[in-house]
Amino acid sequence: MNNLNRDCVVIGIDPGIRNTGWGVIRVKENNILHLCHGVINTEHNGSDALRLNYIANSLDEIIKNYKPDIAVIEKIFVSNSGESALKLGMARGVALNSLVSQKKIIIKELAARYIKKAITGTGAADKDQIKYMIEKLLGKIVVQSDAADALAIAIAGYNTPNESLNSLKLNYDKKKYSNHKLNNAIRKALDKG
Repeated sequence: MNNLNRDCVVIGIDPGIRNTGWGVIRVKENNILHLCHGVINTEHNGSDALRLNYIANSLDEIIKNYKPDIAVIEKIFVSNSGESALKLGMARGVALNSLVSQKKIIIKELAARYIKKAITGTGAADKDQIKYMIEKLLGKIVVQSDAADALAIAIAGYNTPNESLNSLKLNYDKKKYSNHKLNNAIRKALDKG
C-alpha cells in the first residue's frame, strides 16, 4: 500500500468555489474504512470572499474533528475559462491554507487523471465511474459526486508512495514559518466581503 507503517486518517479534498467535496477515510491494518464525507455548498449569490471564508471555516472544523495524518488535494488544471480557473485556484488556496495551519500533516497533490486511473484503471473515467468504484471499495452509498471524488482523492493519495509526489510533511516550528498576523488579516478581509 503506502510507505506509512501505521494506521492513519486521510482526508481528500476536491476544491471548488461553489462545491468543495471532502471525504475522510481511516486505513487500519491495510483495510480502507469510510469515516465521513460531504460537500461544502456555498451560497450561489454570495460574494467570492464570503464563499471562500465559508469554505475555510468549514474545512477548519472538519480537520479539527477528524485530525487527519494525511491530506490529499486535487491539483489545479487549466480550463477553457480563465475566470473558472481563477476561482478554482482561490478555493484550492483556501483549502491548502487550512491544511498548512496544522502542526503535523502530510499534504499530497494529485492530478485528476492520476486519481481516476488509480481508482478505475483509466485516466478518462467519468464521475459516474468514480462514484461506482468508491461505493464498491467502501461499501457505502455516496450520493454527491463531489464527495465521491474527494473519497477517491483520499484513497489514491494514501496508495501513492510519498517520494513520488509533491508532498510536504509539515513538522515545523510554527513561530518560524507561520504568519498568524497575515492569516488573521486575510480572515478579517474575507469577513468584511
